[in-house]
Amino acid sequence: MVTNKDVAEKLYQIADLLDIQDIQFEPIAYRRAARSVEDESQNLNKLYKLGGVAALRELDGVGKGISKNIEYILTNKGKSDKLNNLFKEISKGVLDILQIPGLGPKKVKRLYYELKIDTITKLRLAAKKGNIRKLDGFGERTETEILNNLNRKKKSQNRISITDALPIAKRIVKILKNHNAIQKVNYMGSLRRKKATIGDIDILVSSNNPKKVMDFFTQMSTVTKILVQGDTKSSIIFEGYLQIDLRVVPPNSYGAAAQYFTGSVEHNVLLRKIAIKQGYKLSEWGLFDRKTGNQIEAKTERSIYLRLGLKLIPPERRIGGNEFRAFSVEKN
Repeated sequence: MVTNKDVAEKLYQIADLLDIQDIQFEPIAYRRAARSVEDESQNLNKLYKLGGVAALRELDGVGKGISKNIEYILTNKGKSDKLNNLFKEISKGVLDILQIPGLGPKKVKRLYYELKIDTITKLRLAAKKGNIRKLDGFGERTETEILNNLNRKKKSQNRISITDALPIAKRIVKILKNHNAIQKVNYMGSLRRKKATIGDIDILVSSNNPKKVMDFFTQMSTVTKILVQGDTKSSIIFEGYLQIDLRVVPPNSYGAAAQYFTGSVEHNVLLRKIAIKQGYKLSEWGLFDRKTGNQIEAKTERSIYLRLGLKLIPPERRIGGNEFRAFSVEKN
């Protein structure tokens, strides 16, 4: 069976090859999708059987195109048509080179296009001959590091431990709490579900002035790069290595948004089915009466769950399993 790790690996590989081709924005989208796949507590096969491509699109950062790519991977024994098409333009061997510590897509791109290096063997030979140091920006030190690292593989550089991530998230939340345009703020996602490792940090804010919040967030002194700055969502690189995403919702949507952006995806899919059975529509924007379209006031997560006949389910228990039975108001 294809695992989440298998899918994430393919998405990361696609992102790397797109980077080497100098494609803008798409690599960022694929890496974000890969992190979401890694964060998902339930196997994607199960999620796909539960709700098809629509369920896959519930994953943060997974849109129409990427969800179709994931579907192909799941239904074709881990193979990726997107990746195979990229291999027609770039040698498959560059993926092995990308596994060497210290070599990212930018350096590998130059080795590939300027020195025609597309295998570990060619890389070793070029380094021994002193050809790599001749490239502008590489030098003798880089060449020596490459030789020393040829038999090593990168550890996961896309995730950090919860012990490293939590203080950063709390620090950002504390900064945002002091802003006069912000009513509520907290970290979400896999960090709130207390996963051992996380790919990025998700922050949720309620405010009636999202532009003011976005301007403040993207101009913080710890921001080294702005990836996206929009009306309700912005993404930045924190201190040069960690992606932090900020979402802003109206105050009356905060409860539903907190529930949605905490996840897990399978938990959310099942909770939406419960809402539908009871005549509601649940989304990150709120809980709505399906007949009238009117929004049900639910400013907190607790009020969302209570309206659906459930006690507040702790974030770490939201795995898409028997938590609904365990926290049913009727059975407790």
